[in-house]
Amino acid sequence: MRERSRMMKGLISILILKELYTSPLHGYAIQRRISEKIGNDLPPGMIYVILKSLERKGCIESREGRGEHGKNIKIYHITEHGRDFLLSHRDQLSTMRVLIDDILQTIGKD
Repeated sequence: MRERSRMMKGLISILILKELYTSPLHGYAIQRRISEKIGNDLPPGMIYVILKSLERKGCIESREGRGEHGKNIKIYHITEHGRDFLLSHRDQLSTMRVLIDDILQTIGKD
């Protein structure tokens, strides 16, 4: 179970960087987009733990902003280091896609 949790956090970290690659977003918007992509709600607070971790690693930055209703929110931006990190994993992600497709084709035949 712990291994699955680590794998999911790693995947969500990559998804966060992917979402921020195209535009800055606030935490709730990131959480909503990722929940839609994976088809499940993320555990409460999980996205913010991962955002803090990515910020400590220098992959993202946050800035204070104002939400729709005038409430203070954090807007997250990908950093140059974050872009480099994401791009450096492109080949690994392609390899994983091929492997996962192969697994799904095999077990889908049963």
